[in-house]
Amino acid sequence: MRTERLLVLVLTRRCDRKCGYCPQGFDDADMSEGALDAALDGLLPRMAPPARVKLFGGEPLLRPDLVKRALDRLAAVAPRTPVELPTHGKGLPAVEALLARRPEVEVFVSRPDAWAARLPGVVHNFLIPPGEAPAATAGRLAAARKLGYVRFNFLPAYFVAWTPEQLKGLASVFAGLRLVLGRWAAAGAPAEVVNLSRRSSTPLYNDGLVVDADGEVYSSNLVLAEAVRPHRRLLRLGSAVDPGRLAARPAADAAQVLQDSFPAEVLASTRAADAELTAFCRALEEVRA
Repeated sequence: MRTERLLVLVLTRRCDRKCGYCPQGFDDADMSEGALDAALDGLLPRMAPPARVKLFGGEPLLRPDLVKRALDRLAAVAPRTPVELPTHGKGLPAVEALLARRPEVEVFVSRPDAWAARLPGVVHNFLIPPGEAPAATAGRLAAARKLGYVRFNFLPAYFVAWTPEQLKGLASVFAGLRLVLGRWAAAGAPAEVVNLSRRSSTPLYNDGLVVDADGEVYSSNLVLAEAVRPHRRLLRLGSAVDPGRLAARPAADAAQVLQDSFPAEVLASTRAADAELTAFCRALEEVRA
């Protein structure tokens, strides 16, 4: 498993908000302290450096105690490990003091507010829905910047059916965003596009070692998608409590499971939307080079 660099811990399968365009499947299940400790103690040392840890859900801040336990244990066994914490943001006040002392934690917030913008390393998960006008998207970006956000992870809505007209509109949206980002850079106040440093074999989801709330280990957090539920066994590697017996690879790769789980129309439009995001990133890389 030394080739893996991302350890995803699904602290809870619960979520208190049903955000638009979210493909996740939710259950009333939380990770036990024992499974959390076993994952960090048994799996993290098996990963290739530089390793990262993602505290995931559901909404992970429904269990702030598990977030704190994970960060405390990491501070003891691997203090320089970067950590990602995606959240809608409602539960952040419960861990405000903790996060203020932990600059290694990148908080990915989907619903930005001025308070969260003050956190070190905060990133705005910036959703782009089908059919939104380019001016409206640019306006939301400017509003987030005004609140204090300077790091953005752009996410066109995945696993929904985009029409051809909406995909053309998405290309215009990204063209407008490039102009806004270019103006900021020219004014000496550049923003960071986090997408430029992230890669995966499937849209939206991550490759790595994924420990579900029940302690089972998978090769991708694609297993959390509701549509993948009938096929999740194909991505199983073993159990966090017995890391020495993890399979070297799953029965099927994530791309194949993705193909078998979603309707062809949804997959085609998702890939088309993801291709627009890729073109946007490549254009930014060319400017940066």
